[in-house]
Amino acid sequence: MKKLLFALIALVVLIAVGSVILFQLIKPAERLDLSYEKVDLEKKAVEMLKRVSTELVLSEADVNNLAKESIAQNPMYSPDVRITGARFRLLTDDRLAADVNLKIRERIPVGLTIVYRLKWASPNLIAEVQGASLRGVKLPADGFEDVVIPLGDELPKVVKIKDISSDASGLHVSFRAPSASELRELIGGL
Repeated sequence: MKKLLFALIALVVLIAVGSVILFQLIKPAERLDLSYEKVDLEKKAVEMLKRVSTELVLSEADVNNLAKESIAQNPMYSPDVRITGARFRLLTDDRLAADVNLKIRERIPVGLTIVYRLKWASPNLIAEVQGASLRGVKLPADGFEDVVIPLGDELPKVVKIKDISSDASGLHVSFRAPSASELRELIGGL
């Protein structure tokens, strides 16, 4: 009987210690939130057209603000998972890294890093999941959803995005050169 009681106590202690260790491993490494500053893409596009340019460069801060705004509008990732904070960083080769804090069932905080590949699918900038990790431990990418950033909806109707690319200086948005009638429509609207 003593052996059974000792085994039961040892099992409870092991479960408790394991739970504490697991909690320490999954909790977010830093405090993140979903606060953002509104990015006026229409104003940036009009300034670009006035410079007679077909490329707009969005800084890493602009991309971070646009992505956080998109998440803040719907922070529920699934019925039991809510995104509580995020920070987005531009990487080379059209990739974007997201440090994300989640809360599972409103009780368990989790910190993840997700890497996305950026692509343009009019009218949205799509961030496709390439990989995910939890404190350096790789997680299956198919367990996460792509992020859709409605970039094209923020621009004047005559401005059409052709492609996007990213590097250390920011996210480069290339536009199709507007036709003469589109320019007249845009200038007439100013």
